[in-house]
Amino acid sequence: MTWDVIYPGIWVIFGVIGLPVYTAFLGWFLGKPRSLSTTVLGMSVFASLVLSLWGGLYAITMVIRLFFFS
Repeated sequence: MTWDVIYPGIWVIFGVIGLPVYTAFLGWFLGKPRSLSTTVLGMSVFASLVLSLWGGLYAITMVIRLFFFS
């Protein structure tokens, strides 16, 4: 069986794993009572988490490159 359009991993990543994130975003923006401070706090926590994960992965990648491929 071949996957011509969308691979199963894409459904898992964006559907199953992303579902709590999508729910939190919708709750922050569409929930009642709306609180701008809670929305900004949630977005900043999410952004800092994503940036720290990507930054850490980049740093580890550069360390591996320095030690093993130079």
